[in-house]
Amino acid sequence: MNLELLQVFLNIVLIFTALYLICIAAFTFGLFNLKERFHSVNKNNLIKVSVLIAARNEEKNIEKLLESLKKQSFPKELFEVIIVNDHSTDNTDEIINDFINKNKELDVKLLKAEKKGKKHAISQALHTAINELIIVTDADCVLNDLWIESIVGFYQEEKCKMILAPVLLSPAENLFEKMQVLEHLSLIGSTAGSASIGFPVMCNGANMAYERKAALEVEKFRKDFDIPSGDDMFLLEQFVKRYGHNNVKFLLSKSAVVKTKTCKTIKDFFRQRRRWVSKTKSYTSWKVIVTALIVLFFNLSIISLLVSAFFVPALWSIYILLTLLKFFIDFPLLKNITNFMNQGSLLKWVLPLEIIYPFYAVFTALSGTIFTKLKSENGKWSQSN
Repeated sequence: MNLELLQVFLNIVLIFTALYLICIAAFTFGLFNLKERFHSVNKNNLIKVSVLIAARNEEKNIEKLLESLKKQSFPKELFEVIIVNDHSTDNTDEIINDFINKNKELDVKLLKAEKKGKKHAISQALHTAINELIIVTDADCVLNDLWIESIVGFYQEEKCKMILAPVLLSPAENLFEKMQVLEHLSLIGSTAGSASIGFPVMCNGANMAYERKAALEVEKFRKDFDIPSGDDMFLLEQFVKRYGHNNVKFLLSKSAVVKTKTCKTIKDFFRQRRRWVSKTKSYTSWKVIVTALIVLFFNLSIISLLVSAFFVPALWSIYILLTLLKFFIDFPLLKNITNFMNQGSLLKWVLPLEIIYPFYAVFTALSGTIFTKLKSENGKWSQSN
């Protein structure tokens, strides 16, 4: 590598490092400015809620979700639960029907999906719902007893169109699971921080809420129903476009946390991440696209430095410095969100994750893009939720 080329390369690395620093610093600032507290329900102005759930082959998980809905502190007469069975081939249907028969005090409706895929299932549930506030979660989640109450209290105070809320992966027993939890916490921290500064670029469909009328309105403008993944992100894009970023808020409350399972195998983990990446080419929000590109090219810069160091030994020191810099950039955000989630013991794994993450991020981005291209060329999209 000649001196001129090396200088250009290092300048590019410097640019993306600066952009990444600004991006994460902004998210960290937003997260630190969020106040954690429980939002009490105004009993003089109670509203009714519809909880929407899409379920596909969830016989191992659905009962835990239903039991956690049964334990909700929010008055049972003020919320309905609408579950859409998305063409399950196991006993999901039977388990839900058995629960309905044994718990008549709960208003639980089970619908058969008219079309395949989570997006269509949630849309079908939305059109069936009759209440003012919609709350969405996944069939493999477990809810805090104060979950509905905390979301309703927050909505009464903020009167925003969309509410984003925290999701915790659990358990974290082995190293693979701990790394997943830590990486996911970084996404939740970024979701909270970006929403706090009026720059919402992420969300999680396992825990979000929105006004029913607003959701029905923005659905008219959605063109993503033929894309299997991204039910949450595409909806977020449309809410921001129609109602502005100030109408999207993050609820930072332990009472609002939902727990969902980690991936058990590396194969399942990468399949999930490729599915997430496959939708990115269809995003229309410049905020989402620019953020994703900054993260991708910064991680690509780190890998490029590592590879180049084998040919230009002087670059080894820059590679190590950049990896450490990434650690110091990311750590405040991770420390804040892990403390909030009572996962502070995971912080000792941050540095190993920083070394591994660039390879994982670039690999999933490239493989997800190739996966998308092959699927679209073959005319076959996976209908996985």
